[in-house]
Amino acid sequence: MKKLMLLGVLCVCVGSSLAADTVFQIGKKDQSSAEFALYPNQYKKFLIDFGGVKNYAVGYSQAEKNWSYAMPGPLDSWGGGGYWAGYHPRHFPIINFQLEKVPSKGTCSLVFDFTGIRKEQSPLIRVEVNGHRIEKQLEGKSTDQLLTGDESPSPIECVMDFPVAWLKEGLNQIQLGIIKGRWCVFDCIRLETPEGIQKKPISSSLISSVRMADFEYQKPDGKRYQPVLVDMTQFDKKRKLTFTCGRVHIERNIEPGQSIQEIWLPSVKEKCTDKFTITAGKDILFSGEVTRSPQPLHSYADDVDILMGTGNSRWMFKASVSLPFGMVQISPDNENETWKSGYEYTIENISGFNHFCDWTIDGFLMQPTCGTLQVNPGSEDDPDSGYRSRIDKKSECAEVGKYSVFMTDTKIKAEVSATRRASIQAYTFPKRDDARILVDLFAPSEYLHNLQDVQVKKISDTEIEGYATYFGAYTGYTLEQYHTLYFVMQFDKPFESMGGWINDQIKPNYSYVGGWNNSHDFKSEPKIMENLDELRGKGDVGFYLNYKTNEQETIKVRTGVSMVDLEGARNNLQKELVEPFGWDLNAVAQEVRNEWNELLARIEIETDDYLQKKKFYTNLYRALAAKAIWSDVDGRFRDEREQIRKLEKPTDCIVSGEYWNTFWDNQQLFNLMAPEMSSQWARSAIQLYQNSGWFNTDPAGIEHTGVMVAMHVASQIWGAWQSGVRDFDLETAYIGLKKMLTVAPQRYEGGGTVGVEHLVPYMEYGYIPAGEGLVSNTLEYAYDDWCVAQMAKHLGYEDDYQYFLKRSENWKNLFDTKTGFIRPKDKKGNWITPFDPYHTPGFTEGNAFNYTWFVPQTPEELVRLMGKERFVNRLDSAMFKSSFANFNASGDDFANYPINHGNETSMEVAYLFNWADAPWLTQKWVRAIQEQYYGTTPYDAYPGDEDLGQMSSWFVMSALGLFQMDGGCSLEPVYELGSPRYPKMTIHLGGKYGRGDKFIIEAVGASKENKYIQSATLNGKPITDFKILQKDVLKGGCLKIQMGKTPHEKWGIN
Repeated sequence: MKKLMLLGVLCVCVGSSLAADTVFQIGKKDQSSAEFALYPNQYKKFLIDFGGVKNYAVGYSQAEKNWSYAMPGPLDSWGGGGYWAGYHPRHFPIINFQLEKVPSKGTCSLVFDFTGIRKEQSPLIRVEVNGHRIEKQLEGKSTDQLLTGDESPSPIECVMDFPVAWLKEGLNQIQLGIIKGRWCVFDCIRLETPEGIQKKPISSSLISSVRMADFEYQKPDGKRYQPVLVDMTQFDKKRKLTFTCGRVHIERNIEPGQSIQEIWLPSVKEKCTDKFTITAGKDILFSGEVTRSPQPLHSYADDVDILMGTGNSRWMFKASVSLPFGMVQISPDNENETWKSGYEYTIENISGFNHFCDWTIDGFLMQPTCGTLQVNPGSEDDPDSGYRSRIDKKSECAEVGKYSVFMTDTKIKAEVSATRRASIQAYTFPKRDDARILVDLFAPSEYLHNLQDVQVKKISDTEIEGYATYFGAYTGYTLEQYHTLYFVMQFDKPFESMGGWINDQIKPNYSYVGGWNNSHDFKSEPKIMENLDELRGKGDVGFYLNYKTNEQETIKVRTGVSMVDLEGARNNLQKELVEPFGWDLNAVAQEVRNEWNELLARIEIETDDYLQKKKFYTNLYRALAAKAIWSDVDGRFRDEREQIRKLEKPTDCIVSGEYWNTFWDNQQLFNLMAPEMSSQWARSAIQLYQNSGWFNTDPAGIEHTGVMVAMHVASQIWGAWQSGVRDFDLETAYIGLKKMLTVAPQRYEGGGTVGVEHLVPYMEYGYIPAGEGLVSNTLEYAYDDWCVAQMAKHLGYEDDYQYFLKRSENWKNLFDTKTGFIRPKDKKGNWITPFDPYHTPGFTEGNAFNYTWFVPQTPEELVRLMGKERFVNRLDSAMFKSSFANFNASGDDFANYPINHGNETSMEVAYLFNWADAPWLTQKWVRAIQEQYYGTTPYDAYPGDEDLGQMSSWFVMSALGLFQMDGGCSLEPVYELGSPRYPKMTIHLGGKYGRGDKFIIEAVGASKENKYIQSATLNGKPITDFKILQKDVLKGGCLKIQMGKTPHEKWGIN
């Protein structure tokens, strides 16, 4: 467990230390930051080189290159904080240093000399010395002018003392970061220690750890290998290293950056210890022992890091245990009522385990607890104010199929797993007479909502059933989210009694509140009741089951849920959990892993870097895990009018999740490697259309939500059809989609609105005038028109084809050839003035610059109208500027960082160079986004809006080197080539839907620096274009690409 040290910290204007030797010093103590990187005023470029978790090697790294003069806090936009990405800590650099000898006694002093600390919202700094924690609230005197050199320094020294026992022989790490507040500016950082410590230099190859993997690989010949995993950082330039263990002798060129090198050793039948060395020429970088022993075979689920990206990423990004298309996506909750996912990695307490993760679906939070009864969760900053508990972060284990954690306040270990519609939880308690399992039916959520009706019944001392009815219409959209959650809970140990609370005096919510951050406290007090057999109420309602527990006694709970009725909840529990698994949580978890392994194994990548494997398969997992379903195991569901209906096919389900711009690349990925999921998605949409007479933009909770824009259901259905998925009624889909694009929107009797929101002015003017709706919807609707035109052509509706094809050119009505931008007009066709492409309003979550590139149906026409040279130069310049913010529009500063990969409006832009005779620039910038935007830690994996697997899908498709600008919706779909990331990738097509067995992509020489295509062949035939036919991929074969580090500017040009 990490230790939090609050004593031994001193901040003064002038200070001194008790220690004698200086182990390291970064910078000079001279009341100046001149010797640090980015000085004197380039702090806004912090993210590109210093964001996330970066390593500094004492004895090799240099302050002027490897340590920024300023460190941002969570509230600093130039450090990535913002409305979209959230305000949580994200930067934790590590100072690495080697020691040969450490004395047994004494005190060390870590001394920070600052040239200034921001006065308003001064930072809380956290330091961890080999896992031992110190935190200190700093008090500053400076303003933002210090960052630009326009203010004199206000020197402050902060001394953090700690016992020398925290240090060790070998590699030591001091990690630091600002966890609250704003920035600080460094003068000097030094570590002073007692006499007798002996230092050891670090080379350009920093070896952080060497360990044996807890799995084995098996080659096709049946031979098994257990890899050594070498976690390392290579600084500055490529270096040849030699890895030796017994007869295994491997030479490898290590590229700059962090990696986990896999060194395969033959598997053993008995435990044995061998010497393992890493050398660079004659220099010994590592010499130690590794212990091999028999291990289970590797599975792809092993490569998924569910905590990756759970810091600072909003929406649908929790540490959830779920199956693809799962109703239950059980996950720890720890955030206040705020516009985020519910779980934030950097908050080190939890309020319980919530069963749902879909947009606007509220719910069912369970928390094991003991001690004084509290019925409000409390706030994330003050866990003692409610039933929250702090957690031991080192004990937190989130893996495919299972999440577990130890709660330090209550001394309870929690383990959770889930099937599609049921959960199982195991709580291991200390010896207590006041243990309880608490269920909060009105827990904090992303949007404000009302709990209208609750009924809970005690069926026996091992079973509870009930329902909770919710209403929320306060999202800023037309949605009226009305749903009833039914639940059945069973316990493997009888409870002593049931208690509960009702607070029906809380003020209901009636309107949308933007930018809120509620703690879920109420002015009225709850009524708490004991020894209940039944509970009825509204407002804030919950219940708890009382227990007396022995030391280390485990109580298991299994829960079935349904949006239909109690019978559905009980049947879901019985069929999915009770009958196949009983009370065996680990068996449930293993079955979850089995299903995921089958899906993840459909794409094999070959690379020596295990960190890249974790990155790829975590993205693939996220891409497939996000969407929820709202139909029961027997096929029943409640439609938009709350009427019970039943699906025709046993494999069908009602799929939730928005469509906005998911043709880049969520839809593409499903069509390529999970066509049966594309089928379920399409059939779900068509079923809902048949029920209500209208297609849905996002059937969250099976309501007409009105969320986001346009009718991109068209691209999902038609793209699936064009990829060979043809087990649904395309004719019915076409009739419905034609209606959506020709009939005015209206109120729906079941709540909310139906139709395409700004369709009327679009049809009247051929564009959406400023003030009549979102100007950007002109481009979104034009793409939908084009998709429906292709469907009409295929089905033989020639008049419809010509009509929608002509409408698909409406985007040109807003293209200003003089400025080269999409630009708002008024009703009379006059340009709106003044015009600023970055700030003129009328664009969905973007601006005129973003939407200028939004012509996925005919990008070549956009190139023609703008002019090829202007097109390439403008876009290339924007990519360059945005690279300094890792393509995430830091602080929503679109003028300085025009390309915002952290939202759907900009996900195609890197591939547009292909269409302007500059494929090499597509390769350059696609690879830059792969490497910079997508990280590998909890803090930096997804700095923007992950949005239901969309960002993850982009990475997977991009790593494969494939993209479809038009979403695969042309009459003859193609894949455009980008920059494949790995030397070999195999897509197992499995013969599904008339496809071949597999498609192999060999990117010979692919690496970080080898990102440019030199030549390519498909099934042995040379490729000179940047496009290949989708049908050639789906029938199987081999795409062989020769990669190099310099661009081949002639390749791929038509």
